[in-house]
Amino acid sequence: MTAISWNNIIWQAIEKLKNVFESRISKSSDIDSVFKTCEKELFKLKTPVREIDLRLFALALYCDKVYNYHFFKSAAFSRFSEALNFSCFEHTAKRLIKENNPAMIVFWVILRLSFVNSVPQSTYLPLEKKMKYKSLSLLY
Repeated sequence: MTAISWNNIIWQAIEKLKNVFESRISKSSDIDSVFKTCEKELFKLKTPVREIDLRLFALALYCDKVYNYHFFKSAAFSRFSEALNFSCFEHTAKRLIKENNPAMIVFWVILRLSFVNSVPQSTYLPLEKKMKYKSLSLLY
């Protein structure tokens, strides 16, 4: 399934960012290079633009929550700054659930990795439950 390959590019980006920031040599340009690499890889796989945008949006939300200071100084921030809030994330996630879109798996993981500590449980738990249920149905 090609959507799995598209999602894997985002997982690899998250791992690369973790490694960069653990090495303590992190710069905002590292975040930008990760975004550029992701976009190039997704284009190589002939990913539709809408699917690229969804996954990069999820990656931007992850960076905003986990590496906020460095992400704020990156060029990627200016690209996604208008949409970096939970209500936009929630609206997109609900749409992906309704469409049964495989990008929902990326959004569910981003929710688990980054929003859990910054959004009240009563806000994210119902959404997480729906996303988890739908994601599992996509995998099996």
